[in-house]
Order: sequence, then structure tokens, then C-alpha cells
Amino acid sequence: MKKNITFTIILIFIILANNSILANLPEQIFCPDDITISCCQDYDNLEITGDPADLNPQFNYFTKVDSLGIDECRIGIIKRTWTGHNVLGQFSCVQFITMERNDEFAGDIHWPYDWSGQCGDEIPYAEPQYDIGFCDQVAHTFKDDTFRFTPNACIKILRNWKVIDWCIYEPNSGSTNGIWEHTQILMITDQTPPEISECKDRTIKALNVNCSANFTLHKEADDNNCGLDSPLKWVFELDLNSDWQIDTTGTIESQQADLELYNIPTGTHKIKWKVFDGCANVSTCMETITVVDGKAPTPICYLSTTENLVSGDDSLRFPAKNFIKDAFDNCTAKEDLIFSYSPDPKDSVKTFTCWDLGFQFFRIFAIDEAGNSDFAYVLTRVMINGPCSYYPLVQGSLISMNNQPVKNINIGLEGAGRLYLIDKTNENGKFSFPYQESEVKPKLRFVAGNNLVPNINVEDLKMMIDYLLGKKDLDEFNKFAADINGDEKITATDIIMMKKILLGKLDYKDIKNSAKFYTKDPVSNTYKEIEYIENLKDPMTIYCVLKGDIR
Repeated sequence: MKKNITFTIILIFIILANNSILANLPEQIFCPDDITISCCQDYDNLEITGDPADLNPQFNYFTKVDSLGIDECRIGIIKRTWTGHNVLGQFSCVQFITMERNDEFAGDIHWPYDWSGQCGDEIPYAEPQYDIGFCDQVAHTFKDDTFRFTPNACIKILRNWKVIDWCIYEPNSGSTNGIWEHTQILMITDQTPPEISECKDRTIKALNVNCSANFTLHKEADDNNCGLDSPLKWVFELDLNSDWQIDTTGTIESQQADLELYNIPTGTHKIKWKVFDGCANVSTCMETITVVDGKAPTPICYLSTTENLVSGDDSLRFPAKNFIKDAFDNCTAKEDLIFSYSPDPKDSVKTFTCWDLGFQFFRIFAIDEAGNSDFAYVLTRVMINGPCSYYPLVQGSLISMNNQPVKNINIGLEGAGRLYLIDKTNENGKFSFPYQESEVKPKLRFVAGNNLVPNINVEDLKMMIDYLLGKKDLDEFNKFAADINGDEKITATDIIMMKKILLGKLDYKDIKNSAKFYTKDPVSNTYKEIEYIENLKDPMTIYCVLKGDIR
């Protein structure tokens, strides 16, 4: 019983004490004073902005909610709502914190240095360096302006840096406050000049009628130009006759230079080349151009002549110029041209003797002062007023395989590589030449002439037809005679051509390789095809097979 009374008294005392405490608890909260601080200060630092616990010890704890009214530059007002918590509940108050700028970015910037390097060097990259605070919104950009082939650099880059503090700069205001600019200069130089690929002396032939030359000089050069695609600049100076006087100058802008020159006279000339690249480098070279007469003169000979030996002298000295009807050259006057029987100017006179009787072909050369030469053919007939008593005769006859005379066959004496005596077989197939022993052993050569008329008739045509029908065989000589078109076989085409010959619709001189010549061995009675005969002492019989003449 005593214990219950004691417990009741204690409980009553506690209730009365609590009521007394609750009666003394405040029903409001006091916020720290509104404050203005620097934007670079930490507004979450309660030692700066104030702590409500220092003002309201009756509260167990506090919470806060910030409503930020500041921009990226940390300028503005922060509305901070404090809430205190105790047994009576929650009580709130509002504190305003004003953020102000009192320290601006001063533009203390370390800009990248200017740079100069060679082609192939890597251009360094560096950015502006600066210190920024909490209240600064600083950024940088750049823009390059590139200039090629400037006077003092191959490539010049103007790198325009711009630093902006967006907390100071006001766009569209017209003010540049808050902007700092700097131009960094980057230069690339090239000290390697272009390399001219070929620079050599040359000789040009003058082919114009006025003894001048037209030609094109081609030049090339290698140049890396720092990898830039830019044409080279060529400057040429032409010194005609090498007299140290510049006669022509000009400029060509191209990787390759093609200089067309016209009517450049004969003589020795000099041309100086300069080639510039886009990086102010230059290479030079000097060439010597020698223009020489390169056109041969043109001789015009009489078509044919007849020269007579005087009986008793048996010789005639005859200058080559006597065969010339006219001649001209682009550089040498006609009176200064030399005429000869060969390219040798000394071979200007030839002596005709009885050995040269008959028709002969000569090449008559015209030689100019530069040694150029050209020739024209002349046909001359050498005759004598009387006999050449001391010369024996080369003689013989030309017959067909059926022993009929063959006329109008050209027969000539050949020696030292030329035909110097030509005659034709007569109506009886006979021929003869005066012959003189000499160190040069002549040969007798046979050539079918344009006036050849074989003894062809219908019987020859019938024999060809019988051969094709298998009624008749032909030996090798007659097979050659029947092969009119020369394709080494006998066909209907040969018969058609044979008919045209008989009807006069095909000229016999148009038949190619119309004759073959043979000698006969009297012992073996065999025939040997020949083109010429070397043994000229004995009278000879030559056998001839003509196309179409089938025996």
C-alpha cells in the first residue's frame, strides 16, 4: 500500500514538470539574417551564411531547402527555407542569400607562341592558358586563315584566338568587354628549289625554205612545294647568235614548259631558263641551241642525154653538173652547190670510154655547204663516132625452150654494184657488148623489159585447159609459163588472165616475174636457172621461159 502511494506521487510530479517545460517551448523559429556574399564564396558554408541552431537551441534539429535563383556565373538570390523540428512539431523561416560579383576575370592570358618550321615539320598545337574562379565562365576558340606562297613563307597560317568570359560579355550589346583576342602566326618555309629534269645542249635542223627552224623546247621540273598543288613559273631568256643580247623573253606558268619557237636562224643560240616554285625558290640552267642546215638540196636532171666519144680518143671527161637542169636549196645559193656522181664532193667528173657505150643510169648528187645531199636519176646513152677497135665483144643469143628467138629482153653488164651498159636482144634474140678486161669482173644480167611481147596464141590456152582437165601433163618450165598470176599453182584464174592477154584486155607488162632464164649443160643435158653469167669470153646461148608461152 505504501509503495503504490509513492509511485502515484512520482507520476504526478513528472506530469506537472512536463507541462511546465512544454509551456516554455517557443512556437516559432528564427532564421539567420539575410546576407550578401561574393559569388566566389561557398553559399553552403553555414559559417558564412549562418546556422539557425545558434539562434534556436530549443529545436532538436534543422533542415533546409534552397531555391536557387543564380545563373551560371553564380550571380543572383538564393531563397533558403529553414525548418526546425521539436516535440511540438515543425516551424519554418526563410533566409535570403544574395550572390554578387566583386572580382572579375582580368584577362591574364598566356597566349601560344608564334612558330616557324620547314616543310614536313609537324605544326605544334598549344592553347591559351589562364586561371579562372568560381564566378568565371571562360572559354576559347580559334579560326585559321591560311595563305599560300606569301613572300616570306610557303604557307602562312594566322590562327586567330578568341577568349570570352561569358559572365562579363553581353552579346548583341555592341561592347567587346569580356572578349580578349590574339593572332598567333605559324609559318612553314621551303628552302629546296625545283629540280630541272633535263638541261642539255642540242642541235636542231633548219628545214624551212628561208633556212630557219621551227621547234618546241620542252622543260620539266620536280618540286614538292610542301605538298601543295601549285604551278611552277618558268622564265626564259633567248639570246640569238650568243651575242649576250636578250632577243626574246617570256613567262610560262605550268608544271611543264613548252616553248614554241619559229624561224630561228642557223647559228649558235643560248636560252636561259629560270623556274620558280610557290615558296620563293628558284633554279636556273643554260642551254646552247645550235641550228644547222638540215634540208638536202633538190637537184633536177635532164630526163635523158646522149654523150658522144670522139673516135681515136675513146674517152670523154664529163662533169656531173652537165646533167643538171636546175637545183635549189633552202640555205645554199645555187651557184654554191656542188654536183657529183656520189655523196663525195670530189667525185664530180666521170670519164666515159668505150667500156661505157650504151645506156647507163647515174645518180647525180647535189651537195650544199652543210654537207647535205640528195640525188636525181639520169639516163644517158654513150656513143662513139667510129669503132672501139681494142675491145672484144660479149655476145650470145636468147631463145625459148622450143628454140624460138626471144626479143626485147634487157641485158646489162654489171660491175662494182651497178649496171653500166644496157642493151636489148634484137629480132633474132641476139645481143653483143664491147668488153674490156679490168680488175672489176663484170657480170651479164637479164631483166625482162616493158616492151616484151611473148609468142602467145590460142594453142597455149588450150594446153592450159587440157592440163586442168587432166588430159595433159606439163613439165616444170611449162608449169611456170602457165602460172600467170604467180601463186605457184595453175587454176581457172590463170586461164581467165590468159584469155585477157589474148584479147588485149591485160597488158603483158603488168605480169609480175614474167620470165626465167636458164643455161644448158651440154653433157648432162640439164638446165640451171640463172640471174647472171660471170664467164663472158665465149658466145653463149641463154634459154628463156616466159609466162603464157607454153611449148
